[in-house]
Amino acid sequence: MAHLSLVGSRLVEGVHFDDDPRVADLFAGDDSTAILFPDDCARPFEAWQAKPPKRLVVLDGTWSQAKKLLTSNPRLAALPKLSFQPAEPGRYRIRKEPTDQHLSTIEATAAVLGALEGDVDAYRALLQPFDAMVETQLGFLDRAGRDPSGSASRHASRSARRGTRASRRFEELLPLLQRPQRLVVVYAEANAHPRAVRDAGAPELLHLVACRPLIDASTSDDVGARLDVRVKPTRSLHDTVLERLGLERQDLEGGVDVDVALERFRAFLGDGRLVCWGAFARDLLVQAGDSHRGFVDLRALSCRALGGPAGGLDNAALRLGVTPSSAATRADRMLDDASGVVRALALQAGIDDVRPAAGGA
Repeated sequence: MAHLSLVGSRLVEGVHFDDDPRVADLFAGDDSTAILFPDDCARPFEAWQAKPPKRLVVLDGTWSQAKKLLTSNPRLAALPKLSFQPAEPGRYRIRKEPTDQHLSTIEATAAVLGALEGDVDAYRALLQPFDAMVETQLGFLDRAGRDPSGSASRHASRSARRGTRASRRFEELLPLLQRPQRLVVVYAEANAHPRAVRDAGAPELLHLVACRPLIDASTSDDVGARLDVRVKPTRSLHDTVLERLGLERQDLEGGVDVDVALERFRAFLGDGRLVCWGAFARDLLVQAGDSHRGFVDLRALSCRALGGPAGGLDNAALRLGVTPSSAATRADRMLDDASGVVRALALQAGIDDVRPAAGGA
């Protein structure tokens, strides 16, 4: 799937490659090639950012097969190695990986290419056929009355099988639905100019909003409150930015410094778990100085619920039956949409009571 999706990629099948003319260019010795493999000799992704590799070699197979490929091919094993710490658990739910940090080949490829190119969402489209394949396989297992390990469940009721399937589809979300005080939906906006007049440098955090959509703020203290922080820009603001965000210039010029914004965010989050539409908000926080947190991807969950591409957050919310928000700012509208999507997915996952709970729930 990765090869079919990536223009300019090369698929080479085999076991012994050190003297294979198809890959002779990998051994040119110009330090432009790296192997994606997490062993003790690998340099972490951050060490490659100053001079990223021009070519990435990805070994496809089980973990034991990948290790054997390196053992059997000393020249291949001698190439520089790149390791990558994923920001979210793998989604290959039809096979048990060694840990949540172990990804399938196509997941790792999409994540690393996006990170190397500075756009974490650039290759997420690669995962659409992958997610569809996983859902199809899980559907076969459900109809056969089996779990992914292959154990039979012939006498399971039809409703129980439906519940199991729903649990698999939304398994990242289910633990948070059981502990709603830890479920924190986050949305962020950035100072991104139109491409033709874009300033040098990465987009900077401007408006950060967050909430606990399954906690009733009226019956709780701080835990159910809604976070709304406007951040003072360090670069010029283009008029289209203000128009897009639904903010006045004085709203941002009177905002807080980014360090203060992060301090408020961390205090609000506590031991909560981020739920974001894609990785943009999380990555914007990391760029601003926050730690590199994992998160639950609401967009991926929406794709599973809708059985295909979800489109934008507002479109997915509409398709999932969420009432459109009338909030004044774009960030607040998007946060309302994301919160509504969480409740809609909770219903699909079989959690019947998704009304906001009291703060201590």
